[in-house]
Amino acid sequence: MASLMAVLGSGRSNGYTAGLYEAAIEAAQEVAGVEVSRAHLRRYRVIPCTSCFSCIRKPGSGCVLNDDMGRSGNGALYRMALAANGLLLVDAVHLWGPTAYAHLFFERLYPTVWTGELNGMPFASVSCASNQGMQHLALEEICKWARSKGMRLVGGMAAHVVDYQAFRDKARELGRSLAQAALQDEAGRRPFASEEERFLAHAGEPFDLTTAYLANLTQGTMAAEASLPLLGLRNGSFAPGSQAAEQAEKAQAALELALAAHHVGDTSACLRHLASASSHWTSATWLAFLQDKVVGAEQPPAYKPLPSEEVS
Repeated sequence: MASLMAVLGSGRSNGYTAGLYEAAIEAAQEVAGVEVSRAHLRRYRVIPCTSCFSCIRKPGSGCVLNDDMGRSGNGALYRMALAANGLLLVDAVHLWGPTAYAHLFFERLYPTVWTGELNGMPFASVSCASNQGMQHLALEEICKWARSKGMRLVGGMAAHVVDYQAFRDKARELGRSLAQAALQDEAGRRPFASEEERFLAHAGEPFDLTTAYLANLTQGTMAAEASLPLLGLRNGSFAPGSQAAEQAEKAQAALELALAAHHVGDTSACLRHLASASSHWTSATWLAFLQDKVVGAEQPPAYKPLPSEEVS
């Protein structure tokens, strides 16, 4: 039996968002071989991450905080997420973005970043607005969070109640599609085999990784000469001749190739080079700023691995 975890992020139990939640669940339950586990986030105790980094030092140990996403991996909500074959999040729109409940839930899935336990899990989300809107911004943010955990996006829906019945129908379609993906996951999960594959999967999705990551590394300028790797090499943040400096140089080289591909509109090539830039940048910053000074542990193998041909 495949397990589909259906999460409701809205604080209300009977509002517009909850109606879309019920529609998606109803359709998912019509798929033979799928069992739906419900989780209304307001009914659980979830506190913010305290940045203790215990989950990095001991990958697989879960979170040490005493709440439903912690208890050393035994929190009820955390166990439900790890046991699922698919995850559905139906959320309201607050402040032009997701709810605090939804943010806390994804933030506290942090231990899975270091183990890859959610890598390849099917995921879908609904963001429902009833006033100003900005449901597309909320959906984009949630897509970004899911991708940071390595999930596979089955679909996402930015809904406004102005066309509520039509969105209920679409929520049913989404629930059915996710249930079918959960069945496939139960037969054998398909994790992303590399950072390149993960980056390429973003093409055409709500979260525009291409523009966001280029802007990230170039400090919003989209110019290689203003990049963070180059800045760190020039100001001595990466000690000359160090392993961190070597990784920063490789990140800069990959970034320049990504910018060139972006300039000519080659999204696939851009994402491939960005995947390399991301892995090298992660390695450089981990070695220079985190390993000894903050975390006290080496970079976990499941987190942003270097391209296979470059691993010594």
